[in-house]
Amino acid sequence: MHIWSACLSENEANLPCFTSLLSQDEQKKASHFKFSKDQKKYTISRGILRTLLVEYLGKPLQKIEILYGLWGKPCLPKEKTLSFNLSHSGDYALYAFTQRYEVGIDVEYIDESLELEDMARTVFSTTEFYHWRALNTQEKIHFFFNHWVSKEAYLKASGKGWLESKHALTLTKINDLTQEFKSDLRKEAKIIYPYCFEAIPDYASAIFIEGPPLKPFHYIWEKDFSYRPFF
Repeated sequence: MHIWSACLSENEANLPCFTSLLSQDEQKKASHFKFSKDQKKYTISRGILRTLLVEYLGKPLQKIEILYGLWGKPCLPKEKTLSFNLSHSGDYALYAFTQRYEVGIDVEYIDESLELEDMARTVFSTTEFYHWRALNTQEKIHFFFNHWVSKEAYLKASGKGWLESKHALTLTKINDLTQEFKSDLRKEAKIIYPYCFEAIPDYASAIFIEGPPLKPFHYIWEKDFSYRPFF
């Protein structure tokens, strides 16, 4: 399992190049963003994704087709051995690549100025919400963002929409899955497990994979990208 992190603002100088890599549909979507900064972030994050796919697949860009599911999950219709997912928040993007197994990744900037009460009512199940309310201020922030990205990553791996599956992953389920992952390391065991990690300071990140436990490797995208990652 490969995880890539990229600072989007550091790559603005390459914006024309990334724009040329996008499909017509992606360029059209980028143009629909109201603010220029959002257009740039979308274009750069998708351009980096396509550059990485070229390296992983060993194919020219023109032969790589990305399709999107009902809830926006991207996939490669003609490639059954490589799965990927991406997420971006603030100034950073995260990418995940695995062989054969569905994967979801999410990153969120930890904005401590947010009023979390109403958001927690939407994000959490009833059990999670009352657990969250009993925590102190710093614990609330940590719990909220870690569980938010965990749920988003889980739903992205399964290809479901957030609003439809609001209660798909309760606090109890997260704990159960974590224990299962720790206790059952058989290679043939097929599980879905949560993996929270810190790839970027001040950001919460999580990944879900449907398959056996895989060791994550973290790479950092450089503006003069030349590294060729292969499984």
